[in-house]
Amino acid sequence: MKYEYTIKNDKFNRKKIFYIVIIMIVFAIIIGGLFWFINKDNIYDKYNVYDKKNKDIGTIEHYKDETENIYISLYYPKTESEDFNKIINQYYKNYIKEQKVSEKSKDILYMDYSIDEVYDQFINLKLKIEKFNEDEKLISSTNKIFSYDLKNNTLLTVDDCLRNLYKTSLAGINGIDKINYDNSNIRIEKSKLVIYTDENLKEKVEINYADNKDLIKLANKNIPSNAPIDVAKPTAQPKIDPNKKIVAITLDDGPHKTNTLRTIELFEKYNGRATFLMLGKNVKLYPDIVKTVYEHGFEIGSHSWDHPDLRKLDVDGVNKQIVDTQNEIFSITGFEPKIIRPPYGATNDMSKEVIANNGLKIALWNLDTEDWKLKDANKIKDAIVDNAFNGAVILIHDIHTFTIDGLEMALAELDKRGYQFVTLDTLSQYFELKNVLR
Repeated sequence: MKYEYTIKNDKFNRKKIFYIVIIMIVFAIIIGGLFWFINKDNIYDKYNVYDKKNKDIGTIEHYKDETENIYISLYYPKTESEDFNKIINQYYKNYIKEQKVSEKSKDILYMDYSIDEVYDQFINLKLKIEKFNEDEKLISSTNKIFSYDLKNNTLLTVDDCLRNLYKTSLAGINGIDKINYDNSNIRIEKSKLVIYTDENLKEKVEINYADNKDLIKLANKNIPSNAPIDVAKPTAQPKIDPNKKIVAITLDDGPHKTNTLRTIELFEKYNGRATFLMLGKNVKLYPDIVKTVYEHGFEIGSHSWDHPDLRKLDVDGVNKQIVDTQNEIFSITGFEPKIIRPPYGATNDMSKEVIANNGLKIALWNLDTEDWKLKDANKIKDAIVDNAFNGAVILIHDIHTFTIDGLEMALAELDKRGYQFVTLDTLSQYFELKNVLR
């Protein structure tokens, strides 16, 4: 009996221990679950803090999100410029969209930034984005830098900071040949421009303002430059309906003391724009008109200084025709033409090379009205209207009053026929102008 009791007792004890273990396991799971639920956010605490240095501009914004595959914590600034804020927001949103979802790890995406302001006009912003796996091992790191002009509401590129000849003039600087006009990895400092030549922002070129005054396009009283500081940002280009016909009307030989301003009014009546190919000598005579053309959003191109046949000049002569005109237009507008229409459309291999070395494209036409020969407003109107086509680049001259009289009638008729009037630059975004832009 005693033996039987002992066996029963042992079974009871083992059963009791089993139940106790089960209860303890269940209890541990419940406690662990509660602890995880209460403290689950604490896992990411280190990603919900930011470096307090270099954040004196604007306010600090925090975007946080969590899905099954990724935890996101991004710090970024909100500045006084709504346009710049949109650029910043769009950048990080696009970055998030580009991330590939990991099936093996719940990744962590973290962004911090530094920001500073120079001369109450330029904002420099640097974003650093890091991606970690769930073991907190760094997967990737991305740096992005922006420089923003508050006065002109413009995200700056090299083209906004340096004149066309920067590659030639700065040829002695290592890395300058790698820098393109559209490079936006730049930083505006008090005494120099810093341009990064690689996406990781490890290699850079530094350009001192004082030593390169003739090349600097930044318009600020504290920055050595020939750029004027009293020029308004050009009016935005009108929106284009791609389903309607468009033409670019180009006007040579101006500006003219009265006709050019009248021409602006005619195009604006139809919410249109045009391209003026100007002679340097006339630019010098009528600087206020040139400034008005620029500020109203009309395109300005070069037509040489005083209309010679470039084929009859030597290299220095062609170069002077181009450079003097570029300098004159830049001194008034702070803008440098990107196109030149050679007088008579005439070039040879030498002049083409000089033009290219000055960072310009040759702009010709595909509809010549020969207004200078017709000398009659009605005939000029007919020459424009009867020959116009979708994608036409029309050549006229704003130095002739009879031409502008004919243009007035032509615009009214073309508007009735559903045409839109645009700059040559805008037209090139919709048509491949192989025989026009070279």
